[in-house]
Amino acid sequence: MNTLITLINYFLRLLPGLGLIFLVFIMVKPKGYLRIVIYIFTFILMRDAMTPLGLWTLGKVNGVVWLRMSSDPLFLVILAINSLCIVFALNKFDEENRKYLIWFRKRKLTGIIFGIVGCIIVILPFLVLYRVIDIYERGGIVNSAVILPLLMFSLFGNLLEETLFRGYVLGIFKKNQRLMVASINTGVIFAFCHIFLAITVTDIGFPILLFTLWEGVIAGLIGGKYGIIPAAITHGGAIFILSSGLI
Repeated sequence: MNTLITLINYFLRLLPGLGLIFLVFIMVKPKGYLRIVIYIFTFILMRDAMTPLGLWTLGKVNGVVWLRMSSDPLFLVILAINSLCIVFALNKFDEENRKYLIWFRKRKLTGIIFGIVGCIIVILPFLVLYRVIDIYERGGIVNSAVILPLLMFSLFGNLLEETLFRGYVLGIFKKNQRLMVASINTGVIFAFCHIFLAITVTDIGFPILLFTLWEGVIAGLIGGKYGIIPAAITHGGAIFILSSGLI
């Protein structure tokens, strides 16, 4: 019952924005690049609406970011499945932009390995910084019953985000930029899309922007060389480790 109430509250929070987005698709009939911009704004709406409802919590201690996700495992699983369904729908129905969605650029095993390496690189600073910050100052211990749903949510939720940034945005940038430059620039755009979360949705400010720039550039480099799924492993794996209390 609590999960159902949470879902209803979340949907009602999103409803006015989703209604206007639907109206844009009906009235404006956006093409190509404009559709991608709308996808990204829709994702930002879905992500940032979680904050006032307490569906995730972000904070900072001595300028270091920490985060915790919902403690409701069923809610996390439902959001994970929803994210996966959105990725499937984008791939299936947006034929014009499908060419940008390259899931693996090289051998799959190689991509997976480097996705894990990217994840380790993202969390390395936190392995050092968190050692001098008590876990109870940065969200506390996470219930073990939430760990697997949290992993599922982190990977599938960030697969959606990587589809947008290391799929669509990277594909557009590559038309006019060298691959490495385009890959790095997806990280810059990724951080840019966290401005409102950092400054108006929360008061955390610069630490969120610094973290998302760091994470975005690493995921961008992995995505540019190995594909969307390896980038999602980098991004989702890092979010899982940071939000699970495992470090």
